[in-house]
Amino acid sequence: MKKKILFSALLISFLLVGCGKKTESTPTSSSEEIIPDYTEDPDGYIDVLPEKTSQGNILHCFNWSFNQIKDNLQAIKDAGFRSVQTSPVQQPKSNGSAWWAFYQPLSFSIAENSPLGTKDELEDMCDKAEELGISVIVDVVFNHLANITDGEYEADGTPKVCPDVQLYEPEIYSHRNDSTNPTFHHTKTGGETQSYPYGDLPDLNTANELVQERSYALLKECIDVGVDGFRFDAAKHIETKKDGAVASSFWDNTLVKAQQYYTNKTGNELYAYGEILGTLSSGRDVTGYSDIMDITDDGTGGAVSNAIRASNAVNLAKVNFGKMGVSPTQLVSWVESHDTYTSTSSPLSNKRIVKGWAAVASRKENRALFFARPSDDLAVANIGSYEFENEVIASVNRFKNRFIGSDEERSSENESTYIIQRFNDKSQGALLVELSDEKEISVTGLNKLTNGIYYDQITGKKVTVHNGKATIEIDASGVSILTKTADSLRPTITVSQRSCGFANSMDLTITTNNATNASYSINGGAAVSFTGKKTITLTETSKLDITASNTKFTINRSYDYKKYELIPGYFNVVGINPSTFTDFDVYLWSWGGKYGDGKWNQDYTVQDGVLLTDVTGITGFLVAVFPKGYAIKDVTKWDSGVVRQSGDIKGTTLTQGFYDATGI
Repeated sequence: MKKKILFSALLISFLLVGCGKKTESTPTSSSEEIIPDYTEDPDGYIDVLPEKTSQGNILHCFNWSFNQIKDNLQAIKDAGFRSVQTSPVQQPKSNGSAWWAFYQPLSFSIAENSPLGTKDELEDMCDKAEELGISVIVDVVFNHLANITDGEYEADGTPKVCPDVQLYEPEIYSHRNDSTNPTFHHTKTGGETQSYPYGDLPDLNTANELVQERSYALLKECIDVGVDGFRFDAAKHIETKKDGAVASSFWDNTLVKAQQYYTNKTGNELYAYGEILGTLSSGRDVTGYSDIMDITDDGTGGAVSNAIRASNAVNLAKVNFGKMGVSPTQLVSWVESHDTYTSTSSPLSNKRIVKGWAAVASRKENRALFFARPSDDLAVANIGSYEFENEVIASVNRFKNRFIGSDEERSSENESTYIIQRFNDKSQGALLVELSDEKEISVTGLNKLTNGIYYDQITGKKVTVHNGKATIEIDASGVSILTKTADSLRPTITVSQRSCGFANSMDLTITTNNATNASYSINGGAAVSFTGKKTITLTETSKLDITASNTKFTINRSYDYKKYELIPGYFNVVGINPSTFTDFDVYLWSWGGKYGDGKWNQDYTVQDGVLLTDVTGITGFLVAVFPKGYAIKDVTKWDSGVVRQSGDIKGTTLTQGFYDATGI
């Protein structure tokens, strides 16, 4: 049922005219209120990113390559994110064949062979980020290195270290089983910091001086290429100097030392936060971490998600940032993370994610992490979602950036409307999340907003606020943001297909919104103007540049499309580096059709890629790369010796005759 305050404007006007009174002064009854005809007074605010990394929100570019991040940095800035967070940059197990392999590193150095890219590409990305005022945060794994495979143990029952570690960290590997002060812990019951409870992963002895030296070397190497901050995976499982009998100087000799190095090098503060899921074990002091870094706030996301699923604004307004007494100013919160997303069978819908982000990312003290979802197959170096560009997400970030340091007040209107007001002595604003499907809402709780005309930053419409009351036509997203800034709508650009490969020709539809002028050019040619929507056909490898503008803003986007010359009569798997076929063994893992169901085979032709003569009956397959001469243990089972692999090739991809496996 709609929630409305009844304003009998016509009746009031008639009565007041008859009495010769001004409309500003005479209500007809206690239940009716005169709404003055306020004059517009927009404030002319200009959006800017926060000065410090610690003040703004973070985009988690999960599984993105360095070049993919670099190519999207302008869009990321336009969306109001202050920082980007990468996947771990250390040498991953199996050369990064899957996302989890990055959390089983082989080295304490920037990877030599990773689908994320090279050290030079990381540096190029950092350089462009710095130009745009965006900080780069790198995920770091210090607690453990890679194992051989789950279930393989030393004589004492601890996990065996992957032999490939020897290639990158020979000293750490050679001292792994020393009788005194080994580089790995040799206990499975050593408490929270002396053994790793989540799977068979070799737990590093972080009190060991060699381990500390190599850990610091990684931080320093990253800082030298332009990295501005770190997220420490499993920080909870690395002891601090306040951990009594198991205390060590690990963090002093790594992070604190890196903070000093960064400040001396740049004059700024290095940002850092540690992953602490749940609480610490009995007797441990959280200030061992919070004295030197921020920590994760994993409880908030669940509470927000539950309130949104239940459409309960009362509970949403009650969600407080807080963890083990740590100040909210030191917490990194989220609606979902890579852990929650990859472990759930029922993730939130995009619409609910947007509402959750509005509730979490607009708050006063914390910083929020937006998880850029991967593709369904979790493929590495593949951007699965561009939801970060959603203008509602961007408007929430700008609202956060605008009110840094300002006070907040949270409330709920009835049971379905959540309100957060941000205010200081010069400016006020409010963000509302409507959890029902109402298209128009009336609220009475805007008590921190001075009377007058405000502008909805999502729809651009004017909203009159009088004595804390307002009626709002809510956007389809369910989010409204009220400030005194007019003409705030930015142009948007969408294309029917992002940068990709094609055969023969490709039809693309370009759509712009909130734009008075738009144009595109192909391969640097003359700009072609259009309005609203335009369909074009590409017949060659092309760089597509698009510009859209209105009276206040201009945005530019670029996309790359590669044309592949296909060999007739075959299913073509294109884009694979030719050296792959000489330096490695390439197999197919297929199900259905002539190639078997769930079996390895090498039944293909190599000519500018993998060529299959017959895909009849095949429901899917993928291309997997193994070390040269590798012996597959069981042809009827998936083999973990894969160096890297394509995503699943199935569905409509099979019928279009080719698959772009660039990066394999």
